[in-house]
Amino acid sequence: MKFEDMINKIILGDCMDYLKEIPDKSIDLVLTDPPYGINADKGIGGNNLGKVRKYDDNWDMKTPDKKIFDELLRVGKKVIIFGGNYFTDKLPVNGHWLVWDKIGEINQNGVNFSSCELIYTNIPKNNVKKYFIRQIGFINDGDDRFHPTQKPYRLISEIIKDYSEENDLILDAFSGSGTVCCVAKDLKRKFIGFEINEKFYKKSIDRLNGINSNGQYTIFAYENGDNK
Repeated sequence: MKFEDMINKIILGDCMDYLKEIPDKSIDLVLTDPPYGINADKGIGGNNLGKVRKYDDNWDMKTPDKKIFDELLRVGKKVIIFGGNYFTDKLPVNGHWLVWDKIGEINQNGVNFSSCELIYTNIPKNNVKKYFIRQIGFINDGDDRFHPTQKPYRLISEIIKDYSEENDLILDAFSGSGTVCCVAKDLKRKFIGFEINEKFYKKSIDRLNGINSNGQYTIFAYENGDNK
């Protein structure tokens, strides 16, 4: 597939089959959430809750190969990668990190959910920026969630607003629930998404077209973060 034909699409397939067709530094912002290699596909939940939901296909058995990260850094002007602490052996050292505070002042009462998530960037700054969007277990800001590592719409929206402009081209190499592409569309950015899992791909296409996980058209537009 030609690079021009990828724009404003979520594509079913392995991102490495397509990244090689993308010219150097032709993506304004890479914003992606690769598998962390922590077996999230086998269930999520804290120590007191047990494994509360399972997913198939073994998609979180290992982290992606370094060559994928090399390709993302090649094509992207700005690169932002969730879970950057899991990929420190595959990414160059950089001083500007993002922190997602997931719980604020909530008392976890011994439940072993992570309270924050670290987000790598290649942006040449030496500081840390924090976002607070609540998501702990099944407590969240109202997103229609169907993917175990699905990021909140509002979080992705804030990051895209902070690190891109209208008409910029945004790439998500591990599209999952399609949040990055949906937000990009709503914020008048162009987008490219790749997703290797057919079930998540089909659901993300529905979501992009305004159909929720119950197969119903959403009543409200995505604009301004309502009813995600």
